[in-house]
Order: sequence, then C-alpha cells, then structure tokens
Amino acid sequence: MPDYDTRSEKWRAGEPLRIGRVTLLPIERVSMRAKSAAAHAWLTACKEPLALVVRDAQGIRAIEVTTALSIERLRDEIPELDDLITLW
Repeated sequence: MPDYDTRSEKWRAGEPLRIGRVTLLPIERVSMRAKSAAAHAWLTACKEPLALVVRDAQGIRAIEVTTALSIERLRDEIPELDDLITLW
C-alpha cells in the first residue's frame, strides 16, 4: 500500500435556532485527515465552532468564536448562507 496524507476542511452552517425574535445560525469548521505509512493507517476528524450568525431587530451580523470574521467571508465559504438566512 503506498503512503498518503490527505487533508480536507469545510465550513458549513449548522441548524438554525430561533429564540423569540432572534435567530442564531452556528457556523462550524469540519476538518478530516487520512494518512498511511507502511502497514498503518490513521483517520482523524474534528468539528469546531467558528462563528455565530445572528438575525434580530438590529439586522444580521456575524460574531466571531475563534478569530475575527466577517459575514462576507462566511458568504464566500458557505454559498448557501444567504438562502439559509432568507428562510428565517
């Protein structure tokens, strides 16, 4: 079996949560890595919170969870984000 090291990362929207007139949409990053060497193979996966999109009487905004983040960056990474926001 040839050695390999494969990595992938994807940002995705979680399940929206509505509390009164406020809707929260969690944004998460999912990372996976598969690696083999000699007769061994490893697979790791990680899901971590990245941001929270908030929609309320003040409008729509993204709140960082780990680092500075803009709603534009979220739109770039998650093409269906505007559709999800519209469903609220």
